Amino acid sequence: MPARYSAWMRPFPRFDPSLLFGKHLWRIFAFAKPYRQRIGLGLVLNAFARFFDLLPLIIVGRVVDAINAAVEGTRAIAPEDFLVYGGIVLGTFLCLALFQSSSDYLLDSMAQKVRHDLRTKLYEHLQTLDIAFFEERQTGDILAVVSNDVDNLERFFSDVTTSMVRLVITFVGTFGFLFYLDWRLALLLITPLPFAFFAVRFFATRVSPQYRAARQAVGSINSMLENNIQGMGVIQAYTAESHQAERIRGESANYRDATINAAFERARFVPLLYTIAGFAFALLIAGGGYLTFAELGPSIGDYTSFILLAMRLILPLFVFGMLINQIQRSEASARRIRELLAQKPTRDENPHARVLQQAPQRIEFENVSFAYPGRERTITNVTFSMEPGQMIGVVGPTGAGKSTLVKLLLRYYQPDSGRILVDSSPMRAIDMESFRRQVGYVSQDAFLFFGSVAENIALGAPDSTRKAIERAAEIAGAHEFITALPQGYDTPVGERGLKLSGGQRQRISLARAVLRDPPILVLDEATSAVDTRTEALIQENLRAFRNRRMTLAVAHRLSTVRASDSILVLVDGVVVENGDHESLLAQNGAYANLWAVQSGEAVADDNTVS
Repeated sequence: MPARYSAWMRPFPRFDPSLLFGKHLWRIFAFAKPYRQRIGLGLVLNAFARFFDLLPLIIVGRVVDAINAAVEGTRAIAPEDFLVYGGIVLGTFLCLALFQSSSDYLLDSMAQKVRHDLRTKLYEHLQTLDIAFFEERQTGDILAVVSNDVDNLERFFSDVTTSMVRLVITFVGTFGFLFYLDWRLALLLITPLPFAFFAVRFFATRVSPQYRAARQAVGSINSMLENNIQGMGVIQAYTAESHQAERIRGESANYRDATINAAFERARFVPLLYTIAGFAFALLIAGGGYLTFAELGPSIGDYTSFILLAMRLILPLFVFGMLINQIQRSEASARRIRELLAQKPTRDENPHARVLQQAPQRIEFENVSFAYPGRERTITNVTFSMEPGQMIGVVGPTGAGKSTLVKLLLRYYQPDSGRILVDSSPMRAIDMESFRRQVGYVSQDAFLFFGSVAENIALGAPDSTRKAIERAAEIAGAHEFITALPQGYDTPVGERGLKLSGGQRQRISLARAVLRDPPILVLDEATSAVDTRTEALIQENLRAFRNRRMTLAVAHRLSTVRASDSILVLVDGVVVENGDHESLLAQNGAYANLWAVQSGEAVADDNTVS
């Protein structure tokens, strides 16, 4: 191709259909495959609806021709003929109502089913991801995908797809009628359509990035709003209202600017459609009117039908502009959904992992080391073991790696080096779900879910009886305060359990672990929010419960782990001391210093573990 022609073509690169329809959006259609019969029937009924929608326009032309013939005296017409025409038109509207409503129901119900499948698929997928994903990703942004973006796609499947079907069938059906009436007038209408192609390309290539930015901005502002609402008490206590309002204003401004930019591109697109539609209609009026007047074209009635049908073509052209707008919004949502579904767990699961059929009898940490991504090593060469009936305590200063040991045991992360063995088998050789079913876990941040007290206790054992739930609460020292609540065990705890105190939440969380009756009990600061008297009662209740189990107890308060068979003292991720309470006191090291401080026998200096 000569250089001058190639240079001229550069402003018009090859049109990629995915810019209009969205490669991410159409891949989401895989979720609609189970309902293809419903979709097919809905499309067929929609085709019938469009036929009966256009038929009255043809009948109008026949009535005009009949009246004109009667006026000219070339044909007689009886008054009852008009009743026949009126009855036919009424029948077409009744058929239109029947077929259209049936089609809308089928396609709308399909959209609701797809939304349900998509949302549950996303949630089930989220449950397979590592804890690291949720630590790095904003919760509000995830919620925006699972809620807002899925709802946006539901509107696409229910409204946009239905409108697209109507548009295509109306367009094809109308042109079929037009070519049947007069092919020359039909060609006049087609002439400006290539310009519509360039208008669509112009819009699609410019508006898609704006909607993508808008969807990302929605996630960011949702994350910030959720975080701030949960921490409203802290914001007010620190009089940080103005600063936080400014941050919200900034995030909202990003969303505002992205949507305004998209609206601006759409505002540039609509005049192009009006111009193209006006040009086509002008050709029809001028050319078609002349041919009819000169008796070289259709009859007056057919020309009337032609004008009415052409007006039906103009409306879909404008609807098409709005549909492209919604398609680009949906494409941005589909992209975010597919990005979330593309997330994979970082842990390397063993496809041949063995399912535990009975409770483990021994767990060993052998020279385990670990560092969080992008950070310095958290624990180094940690070695210890647990057997049924044993309690292992872990103490040390903040940031020493105590909770990291818990996360490794729960398989939230995998060691960088060393091994964790379950009955002499590497942890990776054990099916993760079957192992976690053996664990009762109480975290230092006692998380309660929206629901009743009983529902929260029964989280890990939902089929438990009320008697078993109450027994677990007694062991956890929670029964007394629960029965004093307005509705007892049926009292709603509120979002994240905020209707309860920190100590009450911890005891309910402990009851949840007790109810599961686990062979392995993991207590991560499980009683840090209760007073010493309540802790002593809980420890006494747990003593018999722990007899048959392996217990790993992480604590700052040494009274919590004093009765442990072995206590690990962690400093900077290294086990600096290991032994029972008496032997550690005899060593007169870090543990002895900490015990002296907590028991009031000494004053902590700068080097004391705390």
